[in-house]
Amino acid sequence: MTQKTRYTIFGALFGLLFPIISTLFDLHSQQLPFSVQNILQVQSVQPLHWIIDTAPFFLGAFARIAGRRQDAIATKVDELTSLNERLEAAYHDRVKAQLETKKALGAEREARKSELEEKKALDELSASLKQLFQGIPVGVAAYGHANNVISTNQAFEDFIDGSQETRAALDQKIAGLGKNALAMEVTLELSSTVKYAVLGRIEMVGLKETSHWVLLTDLTVKKAKEAQLIQASKLTSLGELATGMAHELNQPLNHMKLVALNIKKLLLTSPIDSETAILKLDSLTASVSRAAKIVDHLRTFGRTSPTSMQPASVGKAVTGALTLLSNVLNQNNVDVDVNIDADLPLILCVESQLEQVFINLIGNAVDAISDVSPDERMVWVEGVCQDSHVCVVIRDSGGGMSDVDLEKVFEPFFTTKAEGKGTGLGGSISYGIVTSFGGTIRADNWEKGAEFTLVFPAMEAS
Repeated sequence: MTQKTRYTIFGALFGLLFPIISTLFDLHSQQLPFSVQNILQVQSVQPLHWIIDTAPFFLGAFARIAGRRQDAIATKVDELTSLNERLEAAYHDRVKAQLETKKALGAEREARKSELEEKKALDELSASLKQLFQGIPVGVAAYGHANNVISTNQAFEDFIDGSQETRAALDQKIAGLGKNALAMEVTLELSSTVKYAVLGRIEMVGLKETSHWVLLTDLTVKKAKEAQLIQASKLTSLGELATGMAHELNQPLNHMKLVALNIKKLLLTSPIDSETAILKLDSLTASVSRAAKIVDHLRTFGRTSPTSMQPASVGKAVTGALTLLSNVLNQNNVDVDVNIDADLPLILCVESQLEQVFINLIGNAVDAISDVSPDERMVWVEGVCQDSHVCVVIRDSGGGMSDVDLEKVFEPFFTTKAEGKGTGLGGSISYGIVTSFGGTIRADNWEKGAEFTLVFPAMEAS
């Protein structure tokens, strides 16, 4: 029901009830009974009563007009309210759209910022890699997926030094590298020189053009210095053994002198038969051979070691070391018990350097037992084959070393000898020589003294 209808109904009811109520009020005020005659009498006495009686109808009409006006206003209000709601909805939609647009712009801005930061990080990484590639003091060669050389740094080119022969020999060694192969030492035997290097390969992930890097560390200078140090150590050993070697040479020389004087005396006093002369000359020849052997061994040991390793016998190296140490052993009343298998396999090494190792170790053993009773001064040398390896154990009866000395025995310049009796390089040089042959050396104690264990890869019988 609309507001207009409600006003009309209320006006009509008021218009009907108002005259009846007013007439009843007049009857009551005049104390007249309720009858048609009295009603007519009351109305005839009050001639303007019809105006009052008809006024409600006009009031109803006015009410109806007011109701229509009110309904129109209400309609306008409803329309304005609806319009306001639509405007508010549109405003909220617009604000929401603006917020979404702002949010989208912010996300785009953040994405752009993140993209720029990522590009900056990649550029910085690329610049760092380039700087590392060129500035690292290790030779680096970048290879593509087709195993082609993309670029090399200065250290790599310095090792090649413009030599096609070096480049070809190096390429051959690099071809043998497996993926992520590290610390493989190689030797390049060139026509005019020998170069040493450590090669490694690192796979590169995430680089479009680069497959892997080959790293190269030049060991040529290091090897040359090591060779000089080893040579100096050998000459030092020869200097220390010089007195003994002079004694060893004096014995055959004195014998030759006596034999020559004896032959001269026989020739001066009486005719000498051929059998006696031959006997004397054989003795003389034996002494000459003995002296020549000592001199030849000194010359062989003292010369600069060859650059390449060759198959060699451990037993022969031990024998050579004992030959040079014979006078030292005799002067110190040291007995040496050598027990090396006759069928011991050969090892790949530099024989003169291996001999130097045995001279260092046996010489140290002699020094260690110098304070022991003469009848208990013993050195044992044992050589056996174990699991495709040649194992050599050198023991002494000197009482052993402390735990601290065992840990430092292979450090440069470490020595337990009195001042002026050692350089402290024997242990470190021996360690370097053994490891360069692919072997290991270990120092321990046993029940009577110190024990050095050397293990080398054995060569096949062929």
